[in-house]
Amino acid sequence: MVIQAFCPAQTSVSVDSFVARNPLLHIASTVIGQAKRRHKQIMKGHYLHFITLLLLMTSVSFGQSIDVETEKFPETKKLIVKSFNGCCAQKGFRAIYYFDSSGRTIKSSHYFKRQLRASYEYRYNEKGLLIEKIMVYDINNKSRKDTTKFAYTFDQIDRVTTKTELFGKWSAIETYSDFDGLNNPITVRHTFDNNTFVEKKQYNSLGQEILNQRFKGDSLTRTEEIKYNEFGDIIYSNVPTLMDKETGKMIMLVGGNRHWFLEEYVYSYDKFNRWTEKYVVYDNKKVLLEKRIYK
Repeated sequence: MVIQAFCPAQTSVSVDSFVARNPLLHIASTVIGQAKRRHKQIMKGHYLHFITLLLLMTSVSFGQSIDVETEKFPETKKLIVKSFNGCCAQKGFRAIYYFDSSGRTIKSSHYFKRQLRASYEYRYNEKGLLIEKIMVYDINNKSRKDTTKFAYTFDQIDRVTTKTELFGKWSAIETYSDFDGLNNPITVRHTFDNNTFVEKKQYNSLGQEILNQRFKGDSLTRTEEIKYNEFGDIIYSNVPTLMDKETGKMIMLVGGNRHWFLEEYVYSYDKFNRWTEKYVVYDNKKVLLEKRIYK
């Protein structure tokens, strides 16, 4: 059984621009609006600190939405994403992404049911790296236009060595080091508000990440093993650190959108080998996660 406290925590109490920037926070505010009213007295500072740190430390994918920093969709003008049983297990989350001529995301709109919850625009530098994520619409504060900025440093052969994310008065830093032969970083250090954890990564010959180990100090806190199909899509994810050794079931999880410690993924593809449906298979169950419509 999974207790996903990540989603109840996403009530859009007006705490800070960072909380409002995440589109799934707006969705959760609709789903559990009554809980929002009951929790108006939560201390803003402690609430923000907890939510922000939780997002950073769990490194989850916020439902099944695309990663605008790494995913490109050449020859696609628009992508409609419908999520079914990801974060919050809510049917009704829909996102529309718009792309430039090189396949980079330049705009996104996020809906719950038919209601627009948030819209964003994205800016890139001359290297193609994301430098601004601009909230241009927020249903909870229609006059708000927040901007998350991204800054980078490079080594002598132009590899990114640090990425700093600036949102409001907060900043989060990722430091990349120990590069392999394909220039993939083996060590990634994450720092936020005097809290740090380190990821150690292994890659296959195609540069795909196949092992991720997370350390807090000297303690190993999470391990994930990953496999891919011939199209480069993840088909296997095993996080043994999430298994309860006494029961053999998944431990109660705070944060994230996993269904089980060992998940396999099955896809349907169109004639261009782009996946159009994604299912998760776990504990003798098969669940539809997402549909994609390319235009």
